Amino acid sequence: MVAKTPPDIQETEVFSRRRIEGLIADGHNIIIVDAEVLKLDAWLKYHPGGNKAIMHMVGRDATDEVNA
Repeated sequence: MVAKTPPDIQETEVFSRRRIEGLIADGHNIIIVDAEVLKLDAWLKYHPGGNKAIMHMVGRDATDEVNA
């Protein structure tokens, strides 16, 4: 399944801290990996470690956890 980018988000857009906080406040599950913003809403249910493995990293830099 390929997640579709919402029409108001460009794939090469630079996100401000305020924009990320706003997306999280709107209920999106956003993490940062290698300076890239990832919206994981649709993928949460497929994560092999369960959604809690991602939920505790929402809004944070998860680079170390992803690359471990």
